[in-house]
Amino acid sequence: MSGWWFVGSLGEALFFASFFLVGVVCLTTIVGWQFLSPTTQVVRIGYGFWLLTTVSASFVVMGAVGFWYRVLKVATSDEHREIIAKHGLVSRPNKPRNKILLPPMVPLLTPFTDSPGAKLAYRLPGEWPGTGALISIGLFAMAWNAMIAVFCVFAIGGFFRGEIQYRLLILLIPGIYIGLRSGQLFFRSYIREIGIGSTTVEIEDLPLVPGRTYKLLLVQYGRLVIKKLSIRLVCEEESTYHFGTDVRTEREVVRLQNILDLGRSRIDWGRPLELECQVSIPSDAMHSFQSLHNAIHWKIIVEGEANRWPSYSRSFPVIVYPHVRIKPVSLPS
Repeated sequence: MSGWWFVGSLGEALFFASFFLVGVVCLTTIVGWQFLSPTTQVVRIGYGFWLLTTVSASFVVMGAVGFWYRVLKVATSDEHREIIAKHGLVSRPNKPRNKILLPPMVPLLTPFTDSPGAKLAYRLPGEWPGTGALISIGLFAMAWNAMIAVFCVFAIGGFFRGEIQYRLLILLIPGIYIGLRSGQLFFRSYIREIGIGSTTVEIEDLPLVPGRTYKLLLVQYGRLVIKKLSIRLVCEEESTYHFGTDVRTEREVVRLQNILDLGRSRIDWGRPLELECQVSIPSDAMHSFQSLHNAIHWKIIVEGEANRWPSYSRSFPVIVYPHVRIKPVSLPS
């Protein structure tokens, strides 16, 4: 990891994935040969057998934990993890002593204020569809290749015993192909996430109130040449309804506001792109709303185009409160 971070991250993920598969193969070989084929017992049941079993199982656990730690670390910057570790050193806005009377169906603010920012008050939670797809593909590839590794151990064991299981071999051919393709698809998506890097958005205060202006900080990590980068404030209306026996959800953008447009720029490892700007909430804006069948969502959308990488779009939801009445609360002296 002292060299190129891209190669280090990919190499570490490949190392732990191989570690996991080696552990699965060793554990299956020891347990399978020990109990299913007494004539090919590697060691007798005792300290030696349990030692090999424990070591093989530790390979599986260490490989799986290390692999997913590396993968999930891609979506979170080192600076943000350091801020979380020093949560007590981060200054956060003081909680108001007045009781705010909100209309019903306004989303709670708690999920949006539990993550402190590095420079501004809050770090907005991100909604990245690519991250969910990456995790899903990774889980499938890991489970499928582990299953194929177990079947390969049994097939090889039967070959050495002179028992060729043709049905198992016929099933292994497409199974190995699916395992290779799923692994290829995962690492291709993983390389794309590493290359583009994570995106963080910080804001100076929450909730947002119509008619006010707030400071915004965008930090884009990675190593790439940005051709175009834009930040937008979007108000989206969501409606859920029944169409026959189906339940459908439609979304429509009802308000779009450009916050910032950036031209060509270069980002290197250790020197992320930081953009400071301001977002103004229109005075006639509808507040955030959530009911059983209808909702009003406010989001900050970051869209980028980079050389040699596909374009990306990342969403950061925010909460807009209406002009509320504040009811003073008598505090104990």
